[in-house]
Amino acid sequence: MAIDEDDEFFLTLTNVGMIMRPDLFEQHTVHFHGYPNASAYYDGVPDASVAINIGASFTYYYLAPDAGTYFWHCHITPPEHLQMGMVGQLYVRPRQNRVTGNLYAGLQQQQLDLRTKCDSSDILCSNPLPVVNTGATGGGKYAYNDGDGSTAYDVEYPMQIHGFDPNFHFVGMTFNPEGFADMKDKYFLLNGRSYPDTVTTGPLQTQSADGVNHFSQPLPAIINIPAGKKALLRISDLDVSEYQTLASLGIPMQVIGYNAKLLRDQAGNNMYYNTNSITLGGGESLDVILDASDAGCGSTGCAAALYPAGSVFYLYTPNLDHLSNDAENFGGLMTEVRIN
Repeated sequence: MAIDEDDEFFLTLTNVGMIMRPDLFEQHTVHFHGYPNASAYYDGVPDASVAINIGASFTYYYLAPDAGTYFWHCHITPPEHLQMGMVGQLYVRPRQNRVTGNLYAGLQQQQLDLRTKCDSSDILCSNPLPVVNTGATGGGKYAYNDGDGSTAYDVEYPMQIHGFDPNFHFVGMTFNPEGFADMKDKYFLLNGRSYPDTVTTGPLQTQSADGVNHFSQPLPAIINIPAGKKALLRISDLDVSEYQTLASLGIPMQVIGYNAKLLRDQAGNNMYYNTNSITLGGGESLDVILDASDAGCGSTGCAAALYPAGSVFYLYTPNLDHLSNDAENFGGLMTEVRIN
């Protein structure tokens, strides 16, 4: 789910139960992890809000005040329901996308809004003014309200990391008690797919209990970057039992945001950093820019483009045991970065 800052967002969740498990009567919720809710009543943690019984519906309401990459999950028996796939991404695009003039002046204007106002004395300030007015002007797409154009990108891709334990699922399907202590992921997923399904276009199909093929996972995890452009990866991890690492060979990753906060100190200094790998635990998110614009050639230029059209790079995990689909080799947490 992608929304813009200042949008009002309504989501109706209906709990219809399970045809294959009529013995279950579990409630469900949508918990927006780390998201600044309009009210705790809509947070999705049943202790402080509500849970939805089978045969019932509930409409959540959110007001989107802060740009960044968030995610949602069910907060009833979370380890089980995360494992069953009740997870997803929510990201909020910044007001700065609507600024056409000077970005610094636009961010100054935002400080007049009490919902997003912040200064150097506010430790919860999410978008302080940059140290230098770079004179950058709007008209592009940005990850955050940066005021200097430093989070600009051309294309964006959500990358939801997840894990899957087939034994846990099998036990659940056979009406046996699920062994939470023995949960061990054996499939490692990007957007619900393991390699090579991550680079298979179109929806996947699986035969269900009714003997009919049902389509699922409509989005692949292929990263297509136009030659000379930048891609924003909105990476989040809702794995239950593992830390996950992603590495990029050939195209450096610039990390610009962590847990839906711009990496900038209270004095306005950008704290971005370049790396070839990032590591996340369950419940964390990162905003990463892949720059295929040959910006690293320096003033002397390059003899040839570093990232010519037709090039293919890989985004994969260096944890080699996570590069497998259960007992099979060459799968898991990997996808392709294609220069078009």
